Amino acid sequence: MGDERIPITVVTGCLGAGKTTLINHVLDDPGDRSVAVVVNDVGEVNVDTELIQGATDDIVDLSNGCLCCQLQDDLRSTLALLRDSREFDCLLIEASGVSEPIPLARTLLGMDDEEVDPTDEYRLDTMVSVVDSVGFSKAFDTETGQLRDAGGGSQRPLTDVLVETVEFCDLLLLNKCDVLPDDSLDEVEALIRELQPNAELIRTIDGAVPPETILETGRFDFEEARRSPGWKHALASAGSTDHNTEHDHGEHSHREHGSKTEFVADRIETVVYERERPFHPNRLNAWLDDWDGNIARTKGVCWIAGWDDDAMGLNQAGPSVRCGSLGEWNPSERTTRLVLIGTDIDEDSVTAELDGCLIDANEEGTSWNPERGPFPRR
Repeated sequence: MGDERIPITVVTGCLGAGKTTLINHVLDDPGDRSVAVVVNDVGEVNVDTELIQGATDDIVDLSNGCLCCQLQDDLRSTLALLRDSREFDCLLIEASGVSEPIPLARTLLGMDDEEVDPTDEYRLDTMVSVVDSVGFSKAFDTETGQLRDAGGGSQRPLTDVLVETVEFCDLLLLNKCDVLPDDSLDEVEALIRELQPNAELIRTIDGAVPPETILETGRFDFEEARRSPGWKHALASAGSTDHNTEHDHGEHSHREHGSKTEFVADRIETVVYERERPFHPNRLNAWLDDWDGNIARTKGVCWIAGWDDDAMGLNQAGPSVRCGSLGEWNPSERTTRLVLIGTDIDEDSVTAELDGCLIDANEEGTSWNPERGPFPRR
């Protein structure tokens, strides 16, 4: 017997990517499905709700907050209310342009130990990321290799959200493909593929796809989506173990090297950096401040002198950098493993710069005071 729970499709993407246009296309011709919609906006007035209002009566407005944090309880209550009050075959959730996909998925999968469990009546079916090809090419300047933050003073830089929505999904819709020339579009797609090699990628114009592309696909698998980012594949191909998400500090090979893999576009590159000596905290911090615009994404785990008990997770998306403890690791397992993804990366130069951030022989045994910083960086 099949799963009779209502399938949920979550549509994520930054502001202006085309999420609302996509949903309207689906609602104009949903086939034989009845579709309910939940629309989230961080502002007090939900403009997207007004744009969808004419397409369906089954629409719920969740405004003045974000589904991945402030409105989690409201979302759970809304799902319960919808199921009790209306009949529909599928649910579409349009997340705000600043929503983080993983916390939202965890809420819908009932991983938060709350009394209301959405999985009793619903199943998370598809995570769609709509990417504005023009906006992406501007955020990541394909000519200069610069990933610029367009956060507009938001609490968390939108470059973080932009990269995370690409990395955590099972379907990527590369939208507004009629605006960019083919060579620029190819390079944008190549970088996206470097960040997210697993999800199906479809080029779209005005978000136009058949409804079955995003409804009742049965695509979503939380563990698979969590393993899908390109940086994890790069570490795996280098023979390393992923230490970032689950603090899994099992066996792995210890090597000091920098390795590079070429992908579809010659300028899009991945560099893996592994070392068995700790970083000098101040030199590493200065290197992170002096960001190389060619590096779009850095992810991994660091050994930093003074934080010897803590596996320090490094998460960089453009100029936004976060670095903090992921948990304890065994002394025998202290090894820095970083993946750097970007355009025209000078591997030798980056490797030499990072090597220069390591403590030298004269500094071994020095006493470091973590309470004086500079980590964690949030």
